[in-house]
Amino acid sequence: MDSGANTQIRADLVQSSGNNGDGRKVVVIDTGYNYNHQELSSSYLGGKDFVNNDNDPFDDNGHGSHVAGIITADGVDAKAKGVSPAAGIIAGKVLSASGSGFFSDVVASIYWAVDGPDGIYGTADDFNADAISMSLGTSQPYTYKGFCDTVLPDLTNAIKYSRDRNVIVVVAAGNSGGVGVSIPGCISYSTTVGAVDSTDKIARFSGRGSAVDISAHGVSIYSSVLGTGYASWSGTSMATPMASGTVALIKFAHPGYSVAQIESALFKTAKDLGKTGKDTSYGWGRVDAYGAVNFAS
Repeated sequence: MDSGANTQIRADLVQSSGNNGDGRKVVVIDTGYNYNHQELSSSYLGGKDFVNNDNDPFDDNGHGSHVAGIITADGVDAKAKGVSPAAGIIAGKVLSASGSGFFSDVVASIYWAVDGPDGIYGTADDFNADAISMSLGTSQPYTYKGFCDTVLPDLTNAIKYSRDRNVIVVVAAGNSGGVGVSIPGCISYSTTVGAVDSTDKIARFSGRGSAVDISAHGVSIYSSVLGTGYASWSGTSMATPMASGTVALIKFAHPGYSVAQIESALFKTAKDLGKTGKDTSYGWGRVDAYGAVNFAS
């Protein structure tokens, strides 16, 4: 359950202290956003549909709404409450109803997320987002045990562009298990998230490789979907918004933090699992939102 996952990463303790991510913004690049859902309507800050080339990123698949709910669901159903329920979501729809898409749209959506609709950084329409959350990626054979920065240079450059402008890019490690991490999680500038279960054991499907930075609960996570519904889904897609929502909590507590300071707070307070220190399954360990928010970077 989402609420159980919040307890596992100690986001519930952050929320009870009065930090619900209010005023923070996350760009979710996915299948769109169900802004009519009772859990999600209050958090919608607009968006763009790169699939149909319009300004209505309504979700026709469900995946993006599930991801978004893990970040920001209000808790109308208490089991579905998000990590940072007061955070706002800007939706970039790059995946179709079938859940597929083009990396050219992903690249364009990253620049849009950083530069705003006018495509010029530093102007009045910039979103000033705290994070970009991407629960998407490739499957075999496009999985990598090492880094993949040279495979799609345009995508590597886009993620670096975002990071250089102080917008962290949180990316799923993919669901290919031991055969490696998917693109774009395998890009070195991504903050890459693997999945554990409710007992902090690495999920069988979680992509493994040197690009994995951190892990979070991603097994049977209960969240919002299409219509007014809810569902429990598993994947590094579900673990990624746990980390993105935690970034919103960190930025509420420390608005001036750089990407490096956010990562330091996340990595140095993570619950170390597997081999001591960073490893290819858990990264630095499982997210501890309470520890990260209270870490003086």
